[in-house]
This record gives sequence, C-alpha cells and structure tokens, in this order.
Amino acid sequence: MISSCSPKLWNCPTCRQRSILLNLLFVLFPMSRCVIPQANQEDLLHSFKSYSDVAMFHYTVPKEVFRATWQFAAFMDDPTCHPRKVYIHIKFGSYPVISTSNGIFLTNKSAKWNDDIVVRTTTSYQPKNVTVVPVYEPQPGDWFVAAYMSYWDERVQQQGLGHKCRYSIGTVALWSQIDNIKNIPINRPTRLRTTATTTYYKIYIPSGILSFRLSVWNCTFTLDSFRNIDKFCIEAMYLKGRVLPTSNHFHSTESKTLASNASYSFIESSPYEDSYYYLLIVSSSITEFNVKVDVTECPIRLTVERSFTEEYMDIASSFNSIIGTNTYEELIKHKWYYKETNASRFYNRDDVYQEKGKNEKSETDNQCIPRYQLVRVKHAETFSTVYLLQGKEWLSSKLILTDLVPMMTQFDILPLIDIGGTLDIGVHLEVKKLPSTHAVLVTMCVQRGRIPKLENLKSCQNGTLAINLSSLNKRNASLLIAYPQPGTWYIIILATCYTYGTPVPCQIEKMSILLNIHTRKCTFSDQSPCGNHGICQEIQKNILHYATCTCFKGYTGWDCTDISSTVSAISLISAMLLVMSNIFFVPAIYIAVKRKLYAEGLVYLVTMLFSSLYHACDQSDGQFCITKYEILQYSDFFSSILAFWVTLVAMAELPIAFVPLCHMTGVFIITFGMQRDRMCLISTSIPLSLGIIIPLLLQIFTHTYRIFQSKKCKKPSKRILLGLLFAITGLLLYSFIETEKNYQYVHSVWHIIMAISLIFLLPPAKSQHTTSLTNTSFNDDSESWNWKESYRIPTFAIIDQENRTIASN
Repeated sequence: MISSCSPKLWNCPTCRQRSILLNLLFVLFPMSRCVIPQANQEDLLHSFKSYSDVAMFHYTVPKEVFRATWQFAAFMDDPTCHPRKVYIHIKFGSYPVISTSNGIFLTNKSAKWNDDIVVRTTTSYQPKNVTVVPVYEPQPGDWFVAAYMSYWDERVQQQGLGHKCRYSIGTVALWSQIDNIKNIPINRPTRLRTTATTTYYKIYIPSGILSFRLSVWNCTFTLDSFRNIDKFCIEAMYLKGRVLPTSNHFHSTESKTLASNASYSFIESSPYEDSYYYLLIVSSSITEFNVKVDVTECPIRLTVERSFTEEYMDIASSFNSIIGTNTYEELIKHKWYYKETNASRFYNRDDVYQEKGKNEKSETDNQCIPRYQLVRVKHAETFSTVYLLQGKEWLSSKLILTDLVPMMTQFDILPLIDIGGTLDIGVHLEVKKLPSTHAVLVTMCVQRGRIPKLENLKSCQNGTLAINLSSLNKRNASLLIAYPQPGTWYIIILATCYTYGTPVPCQIEKMSILLNIHTRKCTFSDQSPCGNHGICQEIQKNILHYATCTCFKGYTGWDCTDISSTVSAISLISAMLLVMSNIFFVPAIYIAVKRKLYAEGLVYLVTMLFSSLYHACDQSDGQFCITKYEILQYSDFFSSILAFWVTLVAMAELPIAFVPLCHMTGVFIITFGMQRDRMCLISTSIPLSLGIIIPLLLQIFTHTYRIFQSKKCKKPSKRILLGLLFAITGLLLYSFIETEKNYQYVHSVWHIIMAISLIFLLPPAKSQHTTSLTNTSFNDDSESWNWKESYRIPTFAIIDQENRTIASN
C-alpha cells in the first residue's frame, strides 16, 4: 500500500530539502488508510501588488473523501535573505478573491462567497516550518490554492549585480478516501446492516427533485449480548449532501440518535440536485435498520412549447385554485414561503403511498412553480457567455411575471471555463398601465447548488444573494460575482403589488422583467472593464485562465474603486519629475551638434525622447502609452546603452574612417544583447566593457607614445575626470540605492547626472586644419599616399606630428 500511495518527489535542485519535507509529512500523518497524494512542484513567490503576482496551484479532490490535507513549505535560496510572511488562500471550485490589503474590497453591487481558508507561514532556508491544513468534509472537484508574500520596499536591482533573493513555495495534497459505499434506492424501503463502528451509505438525488425525506426506523442489534443493554441502537446519525460527514467534528452538523423502538426522519426541503447525499451511521455493535427515501418531484422545462405568456398564466391560475381561495393571506401560507417543507406530504408506509401516489403526484405537479433551464450561448471571446430562455425558434431574456406564483430559472457555470471571469446578473423591470396607487416590488434570490428560499415577501433566506426592484425608484439592478464557483445557479423571482404599503393582488395588464445573465472578463462594461483607474489583464498559467484588474494611481480593490490609497499630489509630481528629468539631455545635444558630433547628438535626442515616452507609459500603468509597453521599454534600454557607446567612441578620438565602423559594431552588439535579455547584467556590461576597453587602450597607447616623444608626463584633463566622477556616481545610485518607493526620485537624479556627465566627456571640437590634414593622410586616391610609410608610422604618430605643427604655427 505504501508504494502505491507514495508521493512523487519534487524535481528541483533542492530535492534534499523537499524529501525531508515529504518524510516529515508521512510522520505527521500515518497511513491507516490508503492516502492518495497529489504533489506539485514548487513555484516562485512574489510580493503582492496585483493578482498576476500570485502563485496559483490547482488540485482535483476525488469523490467520497472525508479529509483532504494540504502541506506547505516556503523557502528562500540563501540564509542571508530576509524571512518573509506568506499568505495562502485555499478555495473550492474557483479562484480566491484577493486584494492588496490582504482582505476583500468589493463595490456595493458585487458579491463574493466568503468560504476561503486563509493560513500564514514564513519563508526559511531549511524546511523547519511545515504548515499543515486539514480540511474535513471537502467537496469533490476542483480546489485552488493562491500564495503570495506581503509587500515590502524591494530594491530595484540589475540582474546579475549581486545576489537577488529567490523565494518559493512547495505544496503536497493528500486525500483520505472511503471505498465501496452502499447505495440506498429512492421510493423503496430497504433493510441495511452496519459493517463497522462508522458505516457510510449514499443516496443519489437526480435533477428535478423539489424535496426528499429520509426515514430511519426499526433498528435492532444483531448480537445477543447487546439486545438487553439499555443503550441507543444507533449512537449517531449524520446526513450531508455532496460530502462525507465526519463524526464528532466541529464541521459536522448536530448528530441524531435512535433507540430500538423509535424512528427519525431527515427532511431536505431544498436538496442538492444531481448529487449524492451521504448517511453516516455510528454504532458500537453491528445493527440492522430500515430506511426509505421519499421524494417530491418538480420537472425542469428546457424549452417553452407554447406562448410563454399564456403558459405562465395558466400555471398561475391552477396554482391559485389549489390554494382554495383568492385572498392574499392564504397565498403567502404556501410551502414556498416557509423554510421547511410540510412533512404531511411524505408517506412512509407502502400501502398509503401506493393508494395516494397517483393523486399526490398530480397535486405535486400543479404545486410546482414554473422552472426553466436557461440555455448557454458561448461567444468567441473568453468569458463572454450569455444565458437565455429558449423556445422552439427563438431565444429571449424576457420573463413574464405574476404575483400569484414565483418564477424560477437555473443556469450552469462550467468548471475551469467560466470561473475565471465575473458573473453579471442584471435585471430590468417593465410594468404597463400601473395604477397610480399601486407599486410593484420584485424580489430575486440567487443561490448556487440548491434552490433558494424566501423568508417573506421582501427578503431572501440567510446565506443567499438578493436583488430587489421597485416600480417607484429602482427598476434596474445588477449583481456581480467575482470568480463564480461552478455548478447550477438558481434564481427565484417573486412579484408583489402594494397599495399604501399593504400587499394586494396585482391589477396590472402586463408585468415582466428583462433578465440579462452573462459572464465578462472584469467588473464593469467591455469598453472600460476596470473603470477609469485600471486595466483588465488576462492571466494564463497552464490550464488556468482568469482575468483581473490591475489598478494604477494608487487605486486598489477588486474593481479599482478604493480611493483610500490614491496617489497624493507629491507622488504625481515625482512621477512628472521622472519624465521631465530627461530635459537635461538638451545641453549635451546642443554641445554635440556645436562640436559637429552629429551622430552623438542624434543618439542623445532619441534617448531623451524614448526615455520620456517609456516612463510616461510605465508610471501611468499603460494609460499614456503611444505603443506597446514592450516596444517602449526596448527602445529606452537600447538607446541608453547606445548613448554610452557613442560617447566612449567619441572620447577615443579615433580616425574618422574608423568611427562609423565602431558605431555599427556597437549597434549589432547592443541589439543582440537586448533581444537576448534586456534585464540581464551581461546584456549591459558587454557593450559597455568593449566601449571602454577599446578606446581606453588606444588612449593609453597614444598617451604613452606622446610622453615618449615629448619626454613630459601630461596629466589627465580635469574635464574628463569630472565627467567620469558624474558617471560613476550615477551608476552607484542606479545599482545600489534605487528601491521601489524611491524609484521616481533616484532614477530622476540618475537621468540628470548621466546627462550632465556627457557634457564633460564629449571631446573638444577639432580645428579645420587638423581635420583636413587627417583626411588627406588617409585618402587612398592621393598621390602622396605611401603605404610603406603608413605601415611604419603609426596613426597616433601622424596625429601627434599634426598637433606639433599646429602648435609651432
């Protein structure tokens, strides 16, 4: 058993740590039953700024699992790294909804199922802390785990320049499963026998079941030693839908006991449909007992066969005749306005059930409220499904209402496909010829998994989502559900008429609603899915696909409407400073053009423009981007490094014939490095190193030759030293001082210092005589060209001779 259930090791460089973790897990949880593991490789952790920073894991919990156990271990790759807090969200069915404040912020039009399991852990270099999260009675299906670190002021560091801490998280999930659970049929009495202290049974409830009743009676001991003992035959009974109930645990409902001569009935007035219910029997001895499941059916209508208005009004009339009177007080006493179903409608004995079965079925069919399955219409774009009422030749979102009977619709949210967007339930009330003294109130109750219940005429039962409409002041309403859980969603709709606050029968010619149910990527309309302060971003991680709002200007919240952290005026000024600091390139451009260094001046101009456009796009989170963000980033990085290159080439004062060659060489080297990895230190250091080494060697060689000829040691120019001092200071600020919080200020200073350094590093203008003489000396067509003499005399000797001639003149 152990070999078949042993987990897979993580395939990573730190497998030793991971194997220690797995061994520890099996020590903590000895396998009394076969534990089926589902292991995931580790994923990187990031500080949470937006949902794209979240590490997401997906699990599939099998059916009939009574306990799922998750284990988490957070790591850092170096003992010198600072330990960070890690937040872990576990949720069934769909992705957890997370905000930057480690809480949930939704508008008053939004809703969320608050069933996340949130735990915390801390990163460590060795697997000292293992966070174990047992979940009892887990629902079968998809489970999602989202992990992220708390935000801190992270240093902006060039890749490859020093060690950058790497944080990661590893997870393992294990299931404790029960096999061979016996099935209990419906509408037929059955004699059962327990096989252990705790024995499970299951009942399948198909679709179209309004309610059911599970009766247990005639319990007896099978062992003689237990027959005369004054104790309960069944010590505890639990009944739960979709999940295996666990005995004596705080997640379970209150248990029921049963004596030998007693009986008990579980009544589910709004059961999970197309699902299994599980019965747990706890007994110290092997016992036998009778069970029977009685159901009340209400058919689901997939299409509207006749005119929808006529059919609905016919149902309302038959419903009214069943009540027996036209008074409104009698109507609200119907079972749909109670939490529990009337127990007298169930029959436990076969003779009574057979005698009244036919009449009861006919009465049940008449008492079922109209119930329609909405058809799913899928569009080409992601998260763009629409749900409509289907006829033979039409699709419609219009529902005819009456105050005599509620209306019910249902639709399906598919797992993995629909859960990554936002479910939008919009409704509009239409009333024709409404008397002046009348007002119409429409109450809508929304619930996933089971049919919702009405508390009274105005409110829904606790635990359900509600939408209220009024003909007086609210004819439009909407409900937004971020990352809806999969399954069948039900909507109960009830219309009520009032006169001076008193409910009365409606005297309206026609009353209807337009029910607009669809999924969308983010919160708001397709034109502006995240409002005016964010953009909707789609995230694809393996089979997981979801959309989220990325906010800017300090706005937070799921829909970027939380203004508690909006950017102050000082922050806006600092962002403007980052863009406007590039104006300090203007003096360098002017000096380059004045000294006839036109190529260098053009590069400085392009660098100034692309740096301004890139930072304007970056600081506005895409709001002021003239083109794609990646294009602007590439252009800024490329032009910045190219500006260093052409400056170093100009400082070398090479013969003019070699300058274009050096410029094009730098273009090819920088282009290759930027395409390979523009964030890597190698992509920046290689062209800068070549640009420094080649001119530096030539300068040293030339300077040494001049000292040898003149026999005098010439000190370096103060102008060059001052320029190098500015450049080194800027590089130190860029490499070691910059953080995310001071980025605007430090990077602006970096722009200013590097632009000023160019003024001192650019070489002085050459005189006209020197330029002409140099050009003549290297003209291939000149008769004075002597290849042997040029071969013997180095270039720097010719330049030195020219300088002496000019000095003597």
